[in-house]
Amino acid sequence: MEVLGQVLDIAQTIYGLCDQASSNKQQCCRLKKRIQMLLVASEALQRQKDKSDQLLVVMKELQVTLDNAKCWVIKYSHQAWWKRILQANGIKEEFELINDRLGDAAEQVSLLLAVEHRKQFFHFFTENTRKRQNQRDIDEDLKELKNYLTSEFTENAKNVEDGMNKILSEIAAVKSVCKRSSWHITEIRATDLKRGSLLLEKPSHNLYLGEYHKSPVAIKVFKGQQLITQDFIIKTFRSESETMKKFECLNILRLYGICVDNSGTDSCYSLVMEYCEKGTLRQLLEREPDLPWERRIQMALDAARAIYRLHQTDMKAILHGSLSSTKFLVDGTYCVKLSGFELSKTESSLRRPSNAERRRKSSELVYIAPESLQDINAYDKRSEIYSLGVVLYEIATGKLPITGLPVTENNQRVNGEHLSSCPPVLHELITSCLLRNPCGRPTAGVIVDLLIAHLNKSES
Repeated sequence: MEVLGQVLDIAQTIYGLCDQASSNKQQCCRLKKRIQMLLVASEALQRQKDKSDQLLVVMKELQVTLDNAKCWVIKYSHQAWWKRILQANGIKEEFELINDRLGDAAEQVSLLLAVEHRKQFFHFFTENTRKRQNQRDIDEDLKELKNYLTSEFTENAKNVEDGMNKILSEIAAVKSVCKRSSWHITEIRATDLKRGSLLLEKPSHNLYLGEYHKSPVAIKVFKGQQLITQDFIIKTFRSESETMKKFECLNILRLYGICVDNSGTDSCYSLVMEYCEKGTLRQLLEREPDLPWERRIQMALDAARAIYRLHQTDMKAILHGSLSSTKFLVDGTYCVKLSGFELSKTESSLRRPSNAERRRKSSELVYIAPESLQDINAYDKRSEIYSLGVVLYEIATGKLPITGLPVTENNQRVNGEHLSSCPPVLHELITSCLLRNPCGRPTAGVIVDLLIAHLNKSES
């Protein structure tokens, strides 16, 4: 199998880079071990002819993942990485994404293994195991960094005490980013919030600009909640917040907490969320039609990463259920974040007619996949990839696909003229996401890999 040989060649390059790493050593070592385990199993499966076709699909995806892993090692294994972290906090995020994609490949490989070997093999790649190992590796790298800085300041600083204070300051700054602790979603006192100007008014809620601990936040104040007991509201909130913690991601809107204000005649319930200065993705695209291609591709990557984080999880895959460009928000750095989880459910629960009807009413028809238009129960990850494809088309062109036309195998909704100057990677992804046949659409992980690979090539 030629592609396996190519994968092995890339892996050998990564092994050499990891062995020579002068910083980020523990994470490089862990990456090397995971790739080795994955490829040992793949080489064994290659000898089983009845499984070669399935293995070929896995290896083609893995080839792109390993190319991205190689770029990560090159960028971060021979740099003063703690300083780079202070400048750009994407190192841990990128590393975890690569490991998630290796986990996806391991899951597919494990299905090809004999039943008695599956559990032991895949345990090493499960999300909880990976996160625990990753944090341990980061702690070891931080310890090594502290030792290095201690020796440096002890030798060079005139005042050792001042030098040690600087060390502690550096370590705290690195930890605050590198260990970006789990989202602490809590109950917030009304007195800790300052409500400012009204940003949006809807029948179900008002959205205000506010301030929480001297930082700008968005405050979503619900209407018509008087008949619901406070205990029920808080219980529901806690359940939802536990779910949200599982999807901690730079590209998913952060929820800080709930506020129950009993100071008036009726209780007032609010959600306190991350504030995104540039509004919805739809608003940004209308307001700034001349965004450069590299920015558009980065925004497309942000959107895809958010969907990947929902779809890729150890528990049942979560679907957003109401995806559109108005459900993505954009912060001051043009980072795109997914919001609007009111309808998010597991794949199985979204097949229920009641939820499907709510999806049909809450979404613009242009975002709904053909199979979902024909059958209200037909909604899964591939259907959501179709909706993502429409969002990617908007990012690329600033426009919505032609409404009212049925989608065909040739994607009649997509105006080829609008995509004429589009980079090939984005053009091809949009086309494949909007295929009528759901089986031909890529996964969110594949979309993420291909967009990262494009950006890596642009940097080199």
